[in-house]
Amino acid sequence: MKFMNRRSFVVLALASAALPTALRDAHAMPFSDYQAGSFVKLLASGNPVVVHVHADWCSVCRAQMPVIDRVLAGPAYKNVRAVRVNFDREKQFLTDYKVVRQSTIIVFKGGKEVSRLSYDSDPTRIEQTLANAIS
Repeated sequence: MKFMNRRSFVVLALASAALPTALRDAHAMPFSDYQAGSFVKLLASGNPVVVHVHADWCSVCRAQMPVIDRVLAGPAYKNVRAVRVNFDREKQFLTDYKVVRQSTIIVFKGGKEVSRLSYDSDPTRIEQTLANAIS
């Protein structure tokens, strides 16, 4: 009986440790995964679009994500669409938009690029870059 209680305790402890992350992710601005055809349509719609070119192995990308999520969750960004582009898989996107490294944030407005930030995890500079989507 004690073994069962310990196992239950461990399961409960692990589940509660994961809860803050799950709640944070549930409230974060959803990024859609890049798909060439739908991205072209999204740009043509004229809505502001934020693109985050990332790689799973990139520490700067991981540092950028919570800042981007926090900013885009703000009410001023409700009409901004967010797209995440995988640096390792989407080579045509990299060529088309002249992206040379992961951890690049690109802001489009009216279908045109208006701002870009690469390999920078400074929250102030990320916020300034994203503000171009709503200014």
